[in-house]
Amino acid sequence: MKDKHRLSPLSFRQKLILTSIACLVIPAIGMLYITIVYSKLIIREHSLEKATQSLTIVQSQIDVIFEEMVSVSNFVHFDPEIKTLLEDAKTNPVAARSLTSRLEQVAGETLDLRITLVDKEGHAYSDYSFYDYDPRQFLKQRWFSTLEQLPPYDTLFMGAEDNYLTSLAAGQPFVFMTARALREGTASSPYAYLIVSRSEASIRERFASLEEDVYLLSDKETILSNRNPSLIGSNFNTLLPIDELVFPEIVEFKQENQLLLSLPLKYAKWRLISVAPYEQLTERLNGINRTGLLFQAVFAVSFLFALTYLLRRFTKPVLVLGKVARRVEDGDLAVRSGIRGADEIGSLGLSFDNMLDRVQLMLRQVETEQELKRQAEIAMLQAQINPHFLFNVLSSIRLKLLMKQDEENAFIVGSLSSMLRATLSNQDEFVSVAYELDSAKQYMELMRFTMRYPTDSEVRVNKELLLETLPRFILQPIIENAYKHGFIQGGGRITISIENLKSRLHISVEDNGTGMDEPTLALLLKQITQKDIELDRLNMAGPPEVQLSHGIGLINVYQRLKLIYGERFEMEIESLQGERTTVRLVLPLKRIGADGHEL
Repeated sequence: MKDKHRLSPLSFRQKLILTSIACLVIPAIGMLYITIVYSKLIIREHSLEKATQSLTIVQSQIDVIFEEMVSVSNFVHFDPEIKTLLEDAKTNPVAARSLTSRLEQVAGETLDLRITLVDKEGHAYSDYSFYDYDPRQFLKQRWFSTLEQLPPYDTLFMGAEDNYLTSLAAGQPFVFMTARALREGTASSPYAYLIVSRSEASIRERFASLEEDVYLLSDKETILSNRNPSLIGSNFNTLLPIDELVFPEIVEFKQENQLLLSLPLKYAKWRLISVAPYEQLTERLNGINRTGLLFQAVFAVSFLFALTYLLRRFTKPVLVLGKVARRVEDGDLAVRSGIRGADEIGSLGLSFDNMLDRVQLMLRQVETEQELKRQAEIAMLQAQINPHFLFNVLSSIRLKLLMKQDEENAFIVGSLSSMLRATLSNQDEFVSVAYELDSAKQYMELMRFTMRYPTDSEVRVNKELLLETLPRFILQPIIENAYKHGFIQGGGRITISIENLKSRLHISVEDNGTGMDEPTLALLLKQITQKDIELDRLNMAGPPEVQLSHGIGLINVYQRLKLIYGERFEMEIESLQGERTTVRLVLPLKRIGADGHEL
């Protein structure tokens, strides 16, 4: 009785109804919550966007200033005229004056750009007067010793250094400098030193028109430039004592909420930090009332999308079942829907997967039966002659021939006995390469005995491949064709080559017999292609039935290997009439264990 009062699982239709109701209620609740938090979000987004735009503009301007200083350094470094004048100026006053004029030309119209050259002997040249500053004093600066350790063509950046020109120090107390050791090659020692400077005011004036307060910091958080010159040289952490700065972030700074933003500069691992007044954007709150209706429309559309999403989610199992059915139709029986549940769709998915499991089981049974049938056919052929009786008779004949000292005929009978023993006694479908080659050699010895014309053979194989496995009796039919058709007008040589190319076994059987003309070769390839088409049809209709004729020919070898390896097997036939015929087989490398399974 209790089972009758239990709540039954919701049906597909009930799920849709409850979902529709939920999509009506939840957006209404979400609207109230979003209205509260939206005012904060819009202020933050607008402030961040504005501060980012302003800081990006300043970043590009300052990068241009530093890039100009680097460009001047590169020009002076690689200008052959300056290099020549620098050498001549040591002994020629005219060259020294020309070098100074050349430096003034390089500085151009940039008023605060100063260039200094100091050679190894202490001779100095600049575009400013030595009465303001003796450039040789640079040799005593604390940073000068580091120039020797700089990599070739690298530049040392120094910020917020005291202005070394006494006439300008009052209005421009700080300068930015770059220094470089001039070398003729990467391994040579410096022949001169180049110092390029610009006033800090050229950077500070970029901050003047901004609402945000911008700081240029070194990699050690030292303030290098700011609209307040008194802060230059101090540490930014003393102004904003926060253990770890996260950008962008809103912090309390100078008793106000400020938005912090940071952008890196292109040179010297320096960066810009913008402190934007967060409270100035509170007037945007008035826009919330005007955007209320817009948000109502947005939430209505969101509701439709949510409803569509949930409906698609609940009906997704039907879509999955359709895709799985199409893959099964294409031949992929390993696919499963994985759909489970207590409703109608879950029951359908479970039944569909169970049906595929049973189909796969039936196919495996059919394959097993086909394999057993093929092995039985081979066993039936082997059982046509009593092996022990035949071996005993051949052994007796060989013994009598040896007693009569007829060693040649005894050798032939022994080869025949060995070949028949291998043929009738071995029940394995796969044998080693060494075993297959021994069988082929014994067969060629017998054929050489029976042939009217003299024949010879050669085997080329890497010893490492002798333990690889392949189907038995695939070489004998190809060799038989060579003797029967290639050597009918004279003797010849058969060459067997086996090698490993790209993890595949390449087998080549070549004879230098009569060969085939193009029509005969085309007819043979057509017959093999026709057999290939028949095999494909059999594979589509069901398990193939292989009927071996009393003579195993080249086509039968192809058909057998195609059944075993499928698309992994390839065969090529080349023939030149009057010269040669070559048959090439390409098989996957395969080792067989004691249980007959692939290792």
